[in-house]
Amino acid sequence: MSPTVYPMTSEEYRLLDEFVSERFGLHFPEEKRSVLASRLEPRLQALHLHRFLDYYLMLQYDSNEEVEQLSRLVSNNETYFFREARQFEALFEEGIDRLAKTATDTSVRLLCAGCSSGEEPYTLSIFAAEHAASLFGREFILDGIDIDHSRLAAAKEASYTKNSLRVATEEQIRDYFSRNGDKYELSPRYRKNVTFSHGNILDLPTYPASQYDAIFCRNVLIYFSEEALHKAVENFNSALRPGGLLFLGHSESIIGLSPNLETVRLSRCIAYERT
Repeated sequence: MSPTVYPMTSEEYRLLDEFVSERFGLHFPEEKRSVLASRLEPRLQALHLHRFLDYYLMLQYDSNEEVEQLSRLVSNNETYFFREARQFEALFEEGIDRLAKTATDTSVRLLCAGCSSGEEPYTLSIFAAEHAASLFGREFILDGIDIDHSRLAAAKEASYTKNSLRVATEEQIRDYFSRNGDKYELSPRYRKNVTFSHGNILDLPTYPASQYDAIFCRNVLIYFSEEALHKAVENFNSALRPGGLLFLGHSESIIGLSPNLETVRLSRCIAYERT
């Protein structure tokens, strides 16, 4: 029988929200206290803890293993192939040419910050292969980072359920995947230039490279505290090369947060250009 977990108190909420914000940048406002409690309660039951304060104290003195468990509980891993594809289309139909005007390298290097299980970076890889002519022979390199080791392991495996393909057409599924039982395995062609590593958006030294042509961080910043948002923007500003492009989710805006990131209108979306 699962142990009784007492309701989360105001003090427990503040302590845990502060911990989550400091470690991962994520913020659960007061009106979402119940969301935080519901995500953590099964873990407390598994650990036979009765109070959220007990769990907070465990996080203070336990190894990083429990912090890793916490990252899985509080992260929003909602993702799927070809999600909000207008930005991918804009990058390869117009953005690549824009980037070429200020390029100093023979490669095009992208970062997916908060890559989860890989659907977004692999979609970009598919678009790169389908728009190879726009690259003019330059090598396409894509790095994906995430705080959740289990999601990164899934990304490296590149084997997905139909749920990850829910907006893909039958033609896309046939062209880019092979069926293996109830799983769909991405063709090796679209995996070869994509690498995944553990990294934190708020920790610049964990970024695999320092000068990206473009960064995608979509539907992640909306969960960040104000302090974490400013830190993330600062890191993106440092990681992008001059002339590089930043793509955010359609409901996210960083206008006015950095003098070095200016909005630019591409044919299908808005992006931010590093000056």
